[in-house]
Amino acid sequence: MEEEKNGLQELNSEQEIVLSIPQDNGSTKIFTVTRKKAITMAGILSVLFVCLAGAAGFYGWQYHHSKIDKTAYQEYMDHKTEQEAKLQSLLDDNEKMLRDMSEIHTLETKLRRAVIQNSSDRDFTSNLDSIGTTPGVKSTDPAYNGKGGPGADITMLDVAAAQNKNLTAQIDRQKKNMHELLTIIEGRNNRLSILPDLWPTDGGVISSYYGGRTGPINGGFDWHPGLDIAVDIGTPVYAAAMGTVEMAGWNGGYGQFVKIRHGNGYESAYGHMSGIAVTTGQQVRKGEIIGFVGSTGYSTGPHLHFEVFVDGENIDPLYMLKKAK
Repeated sequence: MEEEKNGLQELNSEQEIVLSIPQDNGSTKIFTVTRKKAITMAGILSVLFVCLAGAAGFYGWQYHHSKIDKTAYQEYMDHKTEQEAKLQSLLDDNEKMLRDMSEIHTLETKLRRAVIQNSSDRDFTSNLDSIGTTPGVKSTDPAYNGKGGPGADITMLDVAAAQNKNLTAQIDRQKKNMHELLTIIEGRNNRLSILPDLWPTDGGVISSYYGGRTGPINGGFDWHPGLDIAVDIGTPVYAAAMGTVEMAGWNGGYGQFVKIRHGNGYESAYGHMSGIAVTTGQQVRKGEIIGFVGSTGYSTGPHLHFEVFVDGENIDPLYMLKKAK
């Protein structure tokens, strides 16, 4: 009995499982496996499925995060490129501003020296020296005052931006200095241009000086209020200074006559001309042609009669002309 029972158990453990699989030709293919083998195969397949599922999950997670890492890296590289471009642009701007500022400073220095060397006006030169200086502070006259230190958490972009800001401010100061310098120079030139110190003809000789003399027509004592400059008829007559024409026309013994008001009490007059090239009220520049030498009015021959007035009083024109002649 015991042997029969063991045999039955062994038979049951080796019980076969029949699998019928239909074929394309209509027949059926039969596979038989023992129950024990079937259980073993099922276990192996389960393990394989779990391994494949785990592998798929791992590689899926890695692929997803790989895409995120690539995007972040690309964004970092783009930002880095942008920052490098900004830095290079700032450095280029700084270099250009330094060159421009150096050129402006050099021009300003040369201009100051040239003007001061040709001027005896103390007020003028002191005004030039005061440009760009702070009262009570001694200037070292630098092109650029640099400051700095070891710093902390500072990038080169921050440094370049700070330099850019300081250079811009320095250039603005230089521009202001140049503007003030030009204003002073223009003011000086205007003051000089209203002084009737320009010789009023092309060449010529003084045929009669300012002051007492023998009358050229009737003899006897005569007071001559100006200069007579003998020169060829038709020679241009120039305004001795800038100003406004007060009179242009016939004026008794002066003949064809022009009088110009220059400002600050200065006036000049021109007589005996053969022709007049300006009109009353006209603005004239220093050296502008106002007429032509002649012998009109009380005159013994071609010449220009030239007078200078200060606050309505005649003065010797040579006080003005001897600087220019």
